[in-house]
Amino acid sequence: MKLENIDKATFKKRLNWLQGGMVAGLLVLSLLFSALYTTLWSDGGSNTLLNMAAVVTAALILAAVMRLFREHPLLHEILYVRALKQELNRIYRASRKLEAALQDDRPEALIIRYFQLHGSEHLYELEDNTLTVEDLKQQMAELDQRLAAAGLSISVADYRRELLDTL
Repeated sequence: MKLENIDKATFKKRLNWLQGGMVAGLLVLSLLFSALYTTLWSDGGSNTLLNMAAVVTAALILAAVMRLFREHPLLHEILYVRALKQELNRIYRASRKLEAALQDDRPEALIIRYFQLHGSEHLYELEDNTLTVEDLKQQMAELDQRLAAAGLSISVADYRRELLDTL
């Protein structure tokens, strides 16, 4: 995975529109299906199960619509950020192995850590997460010093998902 430069304002605007649309769609579809289900199957008693079925139906329809439009250009930034979060989470889940490999100065571990730090910084900037940026910058500086001392030149483009399997 490579880090892409995306416009933060466009990302936030599209994300807000998507989230608002999903909430509105869930509300409208749930109410419509609830009315339909109670009209068709209600015996005058409690309609809790019918209402739950309506919400589940609405959620399934919205999930199908999202799956249908996942390649649409308007969703590119949102899906990119989602993929970046998934990749960083995958690295985090392998952090015990990664730390052990970093102790041995294994090149693949250094590449993974480099991507993790720069990917996290990119994600934090997109989401305006300024709480941990200073700590992240300090970790990046320490890694850069470590790479310079080892005489290695690493970039984000060197990262490949398969490197995690080698740890």
